[in-house]
Amino acid sequence: MAVVNAHHTEILAAIQKNSGKASQHTFQDSYLGNTHPRYAIRAPVLRTIAHAWMKQHRDLSAIAFAKLLTSLIEAESSTEKCMAGILLDYSTDEQRNFDPALFDHWLDHLIGWAEVDAVCTGDYTAYEIDGRWKKWKPLLRKFSKSANIQKRRASLVLCCSPVRRQAYPEMAAIIFENIDRLKSEKEILITKAISWILRSMVKHHAALVQAYIDANFDTLPRIAIRETQVVLNTGKKTKTVSTRMVKKK
Repeated sequence: MAVVNAHHTEILAAIQKNSGKASQHTFQDSYLGNTHPRYAIRAPVLRTIAHAWMKQHRDLSAIAFAKLLTSLIEAESSTEKCMAGILLDYSTDEQRNFDPALFDHWLDHLIGWAEVDAVCTGDYTAYEIDGRWKKWKPLLRKFSKSANIQKRRASLVLCCSPVRRQAYPEMAAIIFENIDRLKSEKEILITKAISWILRSMVKHHAALVQAYIDANFDTLPRIAIRETQVVLNTGKKTKTVSTRMVKKK
């Protein structure tokens, strides 16, 4: 697909200058969850490019910024898609003032946990979902009901950053509602997302998370219970003490 967005062209040129040729069907395909071509470039280098470019374009409007993100996400390579998420981290408050409904379109062009998480987690979601909750609340519900598994994953991981940042009972209620809708699914994209969001909630909603696990012990994915219980018991993701997956009385 030919790049028509001038800003996208600049960023792609910087990526190509600092990397090897785009590759496809590498050993990482199954891990990343897609077969999109990728440039041979390290994540820290991508972040350096993104930070420098955004610093030089602080006057870019929200409309122009959204068009750039859309162009990157619609691109063929996974590298360009993930770059959109990195740019979001370095954007200004004004540049983030675009319609959140764009995520509905963007997720149609993302495949696999790496691409979805690159765009749907981070600094943008940590602040903007909370700040624009009236628009995000129906979107999160909509995504959880989508036939597109990428959107179903996004309905959970979009909330990981904001619930780690602060207590948000109303968001927690929507998260539990979406987990209820998805907990019977066996795909790792969903089971790991359930684990991630529950672990993310522990800092500010530990009692709610424990109560939810106790009430839904027989229906939640085993991996979600196991990983979340470790965090509840130890405060750490890594298993450092012996824990058994036993339903509490």
